[in-house]
Amino acid sequence: MYGSGRSVGKVEGNHSGGSNQSPGRSPRLPRSPRLGHRRTNSSGGSGPGGPGGKTLSMENIQSLNAAYATSSPMYLSDNEVVTSGPDLPKSTMTLGRSGGRVPYSVRTTVMGSSPNISTGAPGSVSTDAIAFGDHRMPSTLASTVPHSLRQARDNTIMDLQTQLKEVLRENELLRKEVDVKESKLSSSMNSIKTFWSPELKKERALRKDEASKIAVWKEQYRVVQEENQHIQMTIQALQDELRIQRDLNQLFQQDSSICPGEPLTAELTEENFQRLHGEHERQAKELFLLRKTLEEMELRIDTQKQTLCARDESIKKLLEMLQSKGLSAKANEEDHERTRRLADAEMHIHHLESLLEQREKEMVLLREDLHRRFEGAPESAKTKALQTVIEMKDSKISSLERGLRDLEDEIQMLKSNGALSTEEREEEMKQMEVYRSHSKFMKNKIDQVKQNLSRKDTELLGLQTKLETLTNQFSDSKQHIDVLKESLTAKEQRAAILQTEVDALRLRLEEKEATLNKKSKQIQEMSEEKGTLNGEIHDLKDMLDVKERKVNVLQKKIENLQEQLKDKEKQMTSLKERVKSLQTDTSNTDTALTTLEEALAEKERIIERLKEQRDRDEREKSEELESSKKELKELKERVSLLQGELSDREASLLDLKEHASSLASSGLKKDSKLKSLEIALEQKKEEYTKLDSQLKKAQSAAVEAQANLGLSERIATLEQEVARYKEDAGKAQAEVDRLLEILREMENEKNDKDRKISELERQMKDQSKKVANLKHKEQVEKNRNAQLMEEARKREDNISESSQQIKDSLQQKDERIEELEEALRESVQITAEREMVLAQEESARANAEKQVRTHQTQVRRSSRIINMHFLSLSFMSFFFLTLHIVHLPYFYFFTFGSNLFNTLYLVL
Repeated sequence: MYGSGRSVGKVEGNHSGGSNQSPGRSPRLPRSPRLGHRRTNSSGGSGPGGPGGKTLSMENIQSLNAAYATSSPMYLSDNEVVTSGPDLPKSTMTLGRSGGRVPYSVRTTVMGSSPNISTGAPGSVSTDAIAFGDHRMPSTLASTVPHSLRQARDNTIMDLQTQLKEVLRENELLRKEVDVKESKLSSSMNSIKTFWSPELKKERALRKDEASKIAVWKEQYRVVQEENQHIQMTIQALQDELRIQRDLNQLFQQDSSICPGEPLTAELTEENFQRLHGEHERQAKELFLLRKTLEEMELRIDTQKQTLCARDESIKKLLEMLQSKGLSAKANEEDHERTRRLADAEMHIHHLESLLEQREKEMVLLREDLHRRFEGAPESAKTKALQTVIEMKDSKISSLERGLRDLEDEIQMLKSNGALSTEEREEEMKQMEVYRSHSKFMKNKIDQVKQNLSRKDTELLGLQTKLETLTNQFSDSKQHIDVLKESLTAKEQRAAILQTEVDALRLRLEEKEATLNKKSKQIQEMSEEKGTLNGEIHDLKDMLDVKERKVNVLQKKIENLQEQLKDKEKQMTSLKERVKSLQTDTSNTDTALTTLEEALAEKERIIERLKEQRDRDEREKSEELESSKKELKELKERVSLLQGELSDREASLLDLKEHASSLASSGLKKDSKLKSLEIALEQKKEEYTKLDSQLKKAQSAAVEAQANLGLSERIATLEQEVARYKEDAGKAQAEVDRLLEILREMENEKNDKDRKISELERQMKDQSKKVANLKHKEQVEKNRNAQLMEEARKREDNISESSQQIKDSLQQKDERIEELEEALRESVQITAEREMVLAQEESARANAEKQVRTHQTQVRRSSRIINMHFLSLSFMSFFFLTLHIVHLPYFYFFTFGSNLFNTLYLVL
């Protein structure tokens, strides 16, 4: 149909040069094995219509039809490019053009091309699974396909169909090109063969024989490796099955050991019985359906056996046909190899048949177990385990089917190699079309079977969830009964513990009130000390004002003295001018002498006056310095007193911190008490629920004994008491909520106090820093005053030397006076800052006193409320104990307790 196979093989060898794939062909298309590898007829030049070869009989056609019925086509997607890994052995038995490797369990049939028999990794995913949406490994469990995956599968199938159409068009074009090339090459090869000598032909034949032998050995090695891998996979699957069966046996043994010994703790009602009966019937139906599916699977296995037998017969007939033909030595060797392969395939088929028989025996045993175990209502663990076993069986059956398909592919390859004439090719093409139609029909059947299986799986899951809910409800009821029993025994112990805790809390509250009173007294003493400090600060302010006035008077005096000195200097200059004029005028000596004597006398008088003024100024300055020294000493004493007060305040702040921490610990203790009270309330609620259960039991007893009127009255009284108890519980719960709100408010107030205390600490640190700065400034002022005094003494000693030195000393005095003025200004600023800080401290202390008073009132209120609640709870516990001890009459105890509670509330 496609020309000489030998010429095609040479075209591929020339164009590819040892590559695995032709450059102009799509890697997704498998090459038909009929295009080449028929080298025996190439020398004769047999064409499409050449003679030689027989047609297949009807028995062979039927066997091939049965073989193709179980197989299914493969559709590779665009993203899948099947390549051979470096660790996989290369196959030399690829009869098509596709250079890429295909996994072991893949059957590649695309429209008109026959399957490409090539091998890959045994653990790779089959393309049958890709085509049908069954993405499973051979050893994994079978799972149901959801609706979303089905839609995705349909979309991928549509895409693949479009891709196949495009690929088929390309295939037709490439086939036409190949036919043209083959016709050209056949003529050229015939001319080359006639040209070469017979010795070269013999050498070529020897080389070809060696290459074929090497290929056969490689294929044998590959087949052995694949068989070993298959055996390992089967061993693993059998080990998994054994493990699952052991788990099932253990579960069944546990169920058999647990079920007869369990006492019936819950009373069965008619509704529960009917519901369980209905579920039992549903599960029985589902088991019947599962049995039917198992029978169908057995039928499928039988059909596969029949197909295998038919294939064996067809293989034997083909061997006989090949032996009847007179072939050359090379053909005989190839026939021997094929017979060996067929024998290996038959051995493998017999091995698979033995495995199938073992599986059938295991299925029979499982059926018997199902009949035994599932006579009653099946449990969820059993159904899950059986479902896993069934899925394992399905997966193994599918893996066996794939192995059979692979064997069929090898057999078909051998058949295709055994075909000799083009007439057989045409007949095989017709048969392939028949097989394709039949495979489509079988695909539809397989889809229907898968849908039925998915439906059954969903039903099984629903039943499993129902069984799990029933078992959970039953276990919850058991646990509830056990909890009720334990709560009855623990109530008396909890009541005693609560009473002891109440006594301890009362003692703690009394201790806290005593500590609060002590701290209030300390706060009052601190306020009195603040008043005294404020009076001292006002006195210091008055003293500073007086000093400022004195400094201003001294400044005015100094200015007047400076003006007088300037006038005297002017007089001295005028006198000097006169002396010069007198020196020039020698004639008027007498007058000059007299005037000079008068001037000297005036100068002496002026000098005496200046000395007197200097003495007066020195006396005033010494007095002022002594007064300033005294004031500095007083200021130092006051600073030391302020430092002591600051240390006392820090100690009081530490006491306040300790008090806040004690309040926080008391708040935590109150929280723990409230939690214990909540636990007690929950216990009382449990008691109410128990009373409700007792009422229900009493009602059931009343239904059974309707004649007893006394019981009905008692039930009515019990119902009234339960209603009252519920109201009391609601009131107690409301009170507990109110107490929780009060505690939250107290916690917020404590947090505010902690913040304020931290602020006060920060202010105290700032004040301490300011006091340190003041001390430093006072020391600097002392040093300056000492230096000024020393300089004044030195310059007073040198004043008598000359009037110019007097002027210099006056200027220096002016500068010193300015420095003193600056020092006084700094001291005034420091005192103002101190006043500001003290005012801030007074305001902060006043706020703290107010907050402490408010906290004391709130603590007293909370203590009163807590005492009232503790009394109410003690009365409630006493009444509940009396109700438990004495069953009748309840109404009198309750009225008496409520009256006592109201009176205590009014008194508090």
